[in-house]
Amino acid sequence: MTRRATPAPVSELPSALPDTVPGCHELIHQLMQRLSWLEERVSLNSRNSSKPPSSDGPATPPARPSKSPSGKKLGGQPGHKGSFRAMVPEQDVQHRTQCQPPAQCDACGSAIKVDGDKPIRHQVFELPKIEPIVSEYVRLRGICSGCGRKHHGALPAGVPSGQLGPRALALVGTLAGQFHLTQRKVQAVLSHVMGIHFSLGAVSQAHGLVSQALDKPVAQLHAELLQAPVCHADETRHQNHQHTLWMWALLSDWGVRFRIDPSRGQMAAQLILGEQPGFVTVSDRYAGYNHLPLAQRQVCWAHLLRDFERIAQRSALPGRIGQRLLGYGYLLFRWRNEEKDARHFAWLQRRIRVQLELGHVQTQCKRTANTCANLLKMWPAMWTFLGNALVPPTNNAAERALRDYVIKRKLSYCTRSKRGMEFTERIFSTVQTCKMQARVAYDFVHEAVHSWIGHLHPPSLVPEHIHLQHPA
Repeated sequence: MTRRATPAPVSELPSALPDTVPGCHELIHQLMQRLSWLEERVSLNSRNSSKPPSSDGPATPPARPSKSPSGKKLGGQPGHKGSFRAMVPEQDVQHRTQCQPPAQCDACGSAIKVDGDKPIRHQVFELPKIEPIVSEYVRLRGICSGCGRKHHGALPAGVPSGQLGPRALALVGTLAGQFHLTQRKVQAVLSHVMGIHFSLGAVSQAHGLVSQALDKPVAQLHAELLQAPVCHADETRHQNHQHTLWMWALLSDWGVRFRIDPSRGQMAAQLILGEQPGFVTVSDRYAGYNHLPLAQRQVCWAHLLRDFERIAQRSALPGRIGQRLLGYGYLLFRWRNEEKDARHFAWLQRRIRVQLELGHVQTQCKRTANTCANLLKMWPAMWTFLGNALVPPTNNAAERALRDYVIKRKLSYCTRSKRGMEFTERIFSTVQTCKMQARVAYDFVHEAVHSWIGHLHPPSLVPEHIHLQHPA
C-alpha cells in the first residue's frame, strides 16, 4: 500500500503566502471565492443546471413538494365509471365456443332452462406459434458452349442477397431503435421468440442493411426540415469506442433528424442547421449557436429558470437578484399559460432587464455578473416568442426527442464503427419522426427495406401537407 506523501513545510512553498496583511486579505478573498464555486459545483442538480434528473442524488429536494395523503384507498373511487376493452366483432373472431350452463341447479336441483338472449361474452387473445418461413432459391449453374464462361441463375426481383427478409430486417432495426434492445438481446429475441438463430455479427450486418434502406428517406427528411419556419436544436454526448462524440438533433413539429459529429462547435452546428438557416432556432445558451442572428433565435426559458435557481442559491445581493429573476420567470410561464398578449409582457421585460443590469454591475459574485452580461447580450433572443406565435418559449421538444436516445445510450453505452453510427442516426431519426406523426415505425422500416431491396421508390418521412408546401 503506497503511503501518502507528506505535505511540504510552509516555508518551502514558493510564494504560497503573501508578505503583507492586504495580500493575505486578497488571498483569503480568492480562496473564499473558490470555495464558494466548489460548493456550488457540488450542489448542482437537475433544478439548477442542465444535468438530467437521473443524476440527482437522494439528498436532492424534489422539484415539486409531495402532496399530503388524502386518506382514500388506492384505485378507482366509488362512482368511477371505469374503462373496459371493446369487444372484437363476432365476424372478426377466429374461434367461437359456446359454453352451456349446468343441467341442474346446484341449490335446489331443478332443471335449468337455457336463455340465449344476453350471453356473457368472454374473449381471450393469444399469439400463434411463431415459426420462420424459410424460402430456398436454387440458382442453377451453366457453362457457355462458346467461350466456356460460367453463369448462374439470378435471384428474382425483391429477394435479398442476405439471409434475412424485409420483415425480419425491419424487426431487427426497430427492436434496437425503438425498444432500446442491445444486439445481444435482439439476437435472443430472434432465437427464443422467432425461432431464427443468427450470430451477433449477422445482427450487426442487419443493422447496416437497415441503415442503407433508410438513407434516402432520412436525407429527404433533413432537406425538408431546413425549410421549416421554426426548428429546435440540441446536442448530447455520444460514445464511440474511447472517443467522445456528440449527437445533434434538429426537429420541427413533424419530424426530427439526428446526426453524430466529432465536434460540439459551430462547424458541427452548421452541418445540421445549415450555414445560413432561414428558420427560427429554439435552443439553450450554448456558444455553438452564437453564429445565428439574435432575431432568428429563441433562448429556452426552462434553461433560464435553472440559471436563475442557481443564482438564487447564492448569498447576499446575487442571491436576492436570482430570487427576483426566478419569480419573474415563473410569472412569465403563468402569463403564457393564460395566453396574455405580447403587450402584457412589457412590464415584465422591464423588471427582468433591471435585475440583469443590477447583476451585471455588482462585484460580489463574478459568476453572476458573467451570466447577467451574457443574457443582456442576447436580450432579443429571449423574447422572440412574443412576436411569433409559432415559436415556443422552451426547448422541451428537443429534450423529449433526445430522451429515447439517452436511454439507449445508457443501455448500449457506445457504437464501435461507422456503420453503427450511421444506423443510430437513421433509425432514431425514423423512429422519432414516426412517433411525432403517430405512424408505426416498424411498418415504415419494413416498407423502406422492401423498396430498397427491390430498387423501388423509397417511402417518405415527410407528411403530405409538407410535400404540398414544398413541391419538388
